[in-house]
This record gives sequence, C-alpha cells and structure tokens, in this order.
Amino acid sequence: MSFAKLLASALAASAIVGAAAFADTPATTQWLVTSAKATGALGEQFVTSLRIVNPNAAATAVDLYFLPASPLDANNAALGDNSNPARATVTVTAGQTLAIDDLLVSRFGVAGAGGVRIESRLPVSVLSQTLNANARSASGIAGTYGFAIPAQTLDQAVSVGDTAYVPYISSAPDGATTGYRTNLFLLSANSAVQTVVNVRLARADGTTIDQFDFTLGKSSQTQINRVASVFGYSASDTNLTAWVTVKSGGPVVTGASVVDNAIGSISYSPPFKVFAPNNGAFGLVFSDGPYDFSTGRLDLISGTPDYLAASLVLDGCPSPNPSAQSFPVQAWFSTNQKNSTAARNPDGSITVSGGSSGATWTGTIWGYVDGTLSGTLTYVRASGVTGTTCPGVTKTFPFSGARAMAFPPNP
Repeated sequence: MSFAKLLASALAASAIVGAAAFADTPATTQWLVTSAKATGALGEQFVTSLRIVNPNAAATAVDLYFLPASPLDANNAALGDNSNPARATVTVTAGQTLAIDDLLVSRFGVAGAGGVRIESRLPVSVLSQTLNANARSASGIAGTYGFAIPAQTLDQAVSVGDTAYVPYISSAPDGATTGYRTNLFLLSANSAVQTVVNVRLARADGTTIDQFDFTLGKSSQTQINRVASVFGYSASDTNLTAWVTVKSGGPVVTGASVVDNAIGSISYSPPFKVFAPNNGAFGLVFSDGPYDFSTGRLDLISGTPDYLAASLVLDGCPSPNPSAQSFPVQAWFSTNQKNSTAARNPDGSITVSGGSSGATWTGTIWGYVDGTLSGTLTYVRASGVTGTTCPGVTKTFPFSGARAMAFPPNP
C-alpha cells in the first residue's frame, strides 16, 4: 500500500463533517440545471441572470460552460453532445458579487435554453434567476416574475444507483388555461459516455403512474415538457412526485419548473437526494469503548466496497507485551492485492470478510438514505506466533461514517 493512500485514509477520516454539501455551499465545480433566453408555451419571455459570490480573500477566475438543450426524440433520448462546450471566463474580485444579466446573450451570444457548468479556481457560490420579462400586473403594469435556482454541487448530483425525488410535480389537462404544468429538467454531468436515467412519476400515496428510461448524450441537457402528460396523466393534480434514478453513466442534475397556466408565473422545485452510501471515500470512526475512538476509511464504488483501512486497538494482549496495542487493517476488494470479499444481503446491508497473514476480519455495513453509514467490524488475531504480540485476541468495533470526498465523474 502506498504512503499516499495511507495519508488519504487519514485525511478522509478527519474530514467527517456531514454527508453532503448544500446548494449554497461554495464549491469549485457546480452545475445550473437550466438557463434560458426563450419564449414559453404561452408567450412568456424567459431570461436568465446570474450572481456569483466570491467569499475568498483573493480574486478568482470562473469559467462558464453553456450546455445547450437537446429535444427528446421518439425513443426518449436527448443525444446532443456537449463534451466540448462554449466557454466564457469572468473574474470575481475578493469578497464581491458579480452580476451577469441576460446570461446567454451577454456571455455566449445565443438564445435558447440549456444547462451551465461552472468551474472556478477558488470556491464560489452561484445563484441564477430566470424571469418572465414580459409579465404584467392585474392592472396592466409591466413587470417580471420568476424563480431562483441555486447551482448544484457534485454531492447533490445523482450518481449511478442513487435516486433524487422532485416534489410539487403538477398536472393539468393539455391546453388548459387553469391549473399548473410542470417541466422536468435533466442534465448529464458526464462528458465521456451516455447516461440512462429512469424517471418514475408517483401519486401522493406513493403508487406509480408510470416510469420510463431517458437517455442523455455527453453533458446533454433536456427538458421534459408537461411531464405528467408524457406519463399519460391528465388530471388536475398538484401533489405528484418524480423519482429520478441513474441506471448508468451519470451523475445527473435535476429539478423542475412549475408554471401557472393562467398567468405564466413560475416556481422552482429542487431535487432531494436519496442514496445508499456510494461513489466516494468515507471517513470512519471506530468505537474502542465509551470514550476511545480510532479512525478509518472505506471506499465505495457503485455501492460496493473497494477498499477499507482502519487502525484498531486491541485490549488484553498477553504479558509481557503491552495490554493495549494498535493493529492496521487493509482490506482490498477488487485489485490484484485482493484479500477480502463483499456481499449484498437481501435487507440491503453488506457483509464483508477477509484476512491477512496475522488476522481475519468480518463485518456488516448498513447504509442510510442521508448517505451516512454504520456497522460493526470483528477483528481476530491469529493464534500462536502468527498472531505476534496479541495471539487469539478478538474484538468487535462498532463504527459510523460519512462521505468525506465524492469520486468525480468520468472526465
């Protein structure tokens, strides 16, 4: 095992601060699920602006990449290739907020719609606003109305095997001038391969109306207009939920716009992510007793353990050796150094087992829908001289953990 991986294990364990970053947490890579300079179904003139906040003590360059929308074809595929997108670069002064109005025209010289990828040298916060620029009040006074959409981070994007749910999906009969229609956005954050996304539309009681797979091209963005009608549902209903699961490729950024058919006002419905711990390095804390703890690292790829490291303290080692001693665990699940196996159980837990020349280990990992995990690991030293200074000593360690670092999407 390399020194770099040992150091990364320690860093991962020390970085347990929670499962995921919020949308308003400054970041260096972010995505806006949609932006527009376009005319809506009822003649609305939608225009997107942007605010970039730099909370750092130094100025930072920010690259904006426009990812034009692709329409869905008859096979529910949006295969536009945005792997080499147009770029606009801005500089945001330390402690200041940069305003970019009419984003698509002012920075890219285009009209239409699509997603935006934001890359910055230092972490920044990004908030967009899309307004209906030709709105009028009840008395006929010109004005605007619309919604704000925060950029989403990699932690919030939906990876393979993960699911996000989008509430407030609304339905009205086609052509209605009352009620609400909803457009669901899907944006692939993968510029290397196509992505397959399953969307399930559910009623308030959780029953499924229907579900379909949608295929996205490289960094492709699309909009499922009147999503309820696409799923064959035409009743007036404001309490549907879209469940978005990535089956391959990914990650995917999602969200929805809810439009009042009578006046064209819009609101944004953000996604809420549900995922078994997945696709990242997890910092672990092992309990040695009421007040004693040790640390470790667990790598999960597509929901399966790839690497586990820990430093475990055993008590009761025989004299003349020190009674309490620390031993390393290095469990490899998929490389040529493989010394452990993992199996998914019917209840969703994962059983792991393995060993080295001086010890064996077995354990169970439980994942939760907030991305955290817990479990137990039983460590057994070998008997006789093979067990060195603690022969035959056994101890079970409860542990818990959270993702310290998400693995990035394919380049």
